Amino acid sequence: MTRHLALAVVLLAIGNAQAAEKALDKTFTVASGGSLTVDADGASVRISAGNTSQVVVHMSARGSEDDIADVKLEAVQNNDGVAITMRRPDKRSWFRWGSWSSEEKIEVTVPRQYQVNVRTGGGNVELGGTTGTARLQTSGGDVSARNITGNIELRTSGGGIVADTIRGDVDANTSGGDVRLLKIDGKIRGNTSGGSVRCSLVGANRGISATSSGGDIELTLPRATTGDVNATTSGGGIDLDLPITTSEHKDGRVRGTLNGGGLPIEARTSGGNVSLRAAD
Repeated sequence: MTRHLALAVVLLAIGNAQAAEKALDKTFTVASGGSLTVDADGASVRISAGNTSQVVVHMSARGSEDDIADVKLEAVQNNDGVAITMRRPDKRSWFRWGSWSSEEKIEVTVPRQYQVNVRTGGGNVELGGTTGTARLQTSGGDVSARNITGNIELRTSGGGIVADTIRGDVDANTSGGDVRLLKIDGKIRGNTSGGSVRCSLVGANRGISATSSGGDIELTLPRATTGDVNATTSGGGIDLDLPITTSEHKDGRVRGTLNGGGLPIEARTSGGNVSLRAAD
């Protein structure tokens, strides 16, 4: 009896494992300056800007027929812009226990002047070319933003962060990867609990904070940068390539001013080296 039951379960699992795909394609005519909202359980999300007055959406889920049968794919236009949803049903059974093996993707093209807000539970998030504020959040992947004009917030619980060529404030936090904030013209905040932080500033200092619990920190600044410097490490050295007038300089800590002082420039790590470099 027990053997027959086990065989039935195996056959059922095989029957539900046939490859399948579900997709949704939509195009909306929108006004410049609107917003895109993406809410997904576990999809990778890629958003790019174009010289267009449309939001073009492509969503796809691939996996077994059983896994994707009830996945919700939705893209709707509202007063603010466009809202996208990709959700899995709360489907658990005694032999599946909520296990998913589907591959889910969301790809969107938006007008260049557009705000973006993304939350996904388990994929990479990429944004490029937009003008407007952006908030990108994933629970299990990498986050990248390139060629953005506007303040951005980047969050991941299990991956790395890259922000490159940003005109605006950058606030980046990860619990498990490296942070790369490069060519930033704005306020900088980069934090990681399990990697290194590398930042490069263009333009004036509007405040810099780079912190890590277990890696190196490297800041590259224009030689004319002004600021109050506070660099600390509990497990490495401090290397300075800038003319800092020090008020405190001892093992593991340097405090002082750069070009007369100004807004804070903070670099703190518990397990690595700190480097302050002059931009070429």
